Amino acid sequence: AVQAAKGGKSVALIERDQWLGGACVHRGTIPSKTLRENALRVKKMRENAALCQFELAEDTEMSTLIDRLNRVLKAHDGFMVNQIERNNIERIHGRAKFVSPNVIEVTKVRGEAEQIEASSFVIASGSIPRKPDNIPVDHENIFDSDSILTMLYLPKSLTVLGGGVIASEYASIFQALGVKVTMIDRYPLPLGFMDGDLTSKFVDSFQEMGGTWLGEKNVETVEWDGLSEVITRCDDGTIVRSAKLLCAAGRVANVKDLQIANAGLELNEFGNISVDDMLQTQVPHIYAAGDVIGPPSLASASMEQGRRASCNALGIEV
Repeated sequence: AVQAAKGGKSVALIERDQWLGGACVHRGTIPSKTLRENALRVKKMRENAALCQFELAEDTEMSTLIDRLNRVLKAHDGFMVNQIERNNIERIHGRAKFVSPNVIEVTKVRGEAEQIEASSFVIASGSIPRKPDNIPVDHENIFDSDSILTMLYLPKSLTVLGGGVIASEYASIFQALGVKVTMIDRYPLPLGFMDGDLTSKFVDSFQEMGGTWLGEKNVETVEWDGLSEVITRCDDGTIVRSAKLLCAAGRVANVKDLQIANAGLELNEFGNISVDDMLQTQVPHIYAAGDVIGPPSLASASMEQGRRASCNALGIEV
């Protein structure tokens, strides 16, 4: 939006959240890094056990481990709002859906609807956790990557399903905090897109901290026993019991309510919007950027994609 505004165009930014910043800021990168900083402090204190014996209390509240988070989020939102206002971008708070390839309808907070026509669109609506049919995420005992930090207390044990970036990050963070963590994935090693020596180093470090890696396992069922444990069963007979479970089985494009079919678009086999090298979709005046188009799904890459999408849509040389 900022790039398009700097290109001299009339720009509207539509967001259904009250705050700006998306999943990265409010449910992903910044919250997890806040928790990671405290996990590193705890790990260092344990390593200095010769000086003092240190263990977190069993009833440690998660809120104490991400105590600075709200201040960070408010500061970031203020920064973003200033950026938008300074560039004279119209900020619209509401839910958008395509009516046709050139028209979107926005339903605002109080229910009133407004139709907006534009010559170009950039879809940058991010991603949501993939929800496998056999994993009943309830956000109380069985969590996804958006809800894991809503746990009230640090659990004694945690099963992490998946071997990607999010799974590996949370598994190592909770293990450093003294939680007994078991990672389960269908692949031999986590982080398969990285060099083998790096992934081996990660697994070795994770296991040295007390974590358990179970590769080449296919999860059949996950269930809460109604009392105190989440039970995970694999097709080879392996059973893992833990206090809580995190399902980090990837993410898919967040377009459920956007009705992209009305614009002539559809999701690809990976659950994302396909784009070409210009970040252009199959509909020439509609572009897409960020998690909505798939990997690498990093904030830094997504910001650059957004900038390039606007430049390409407006004919500005990158």
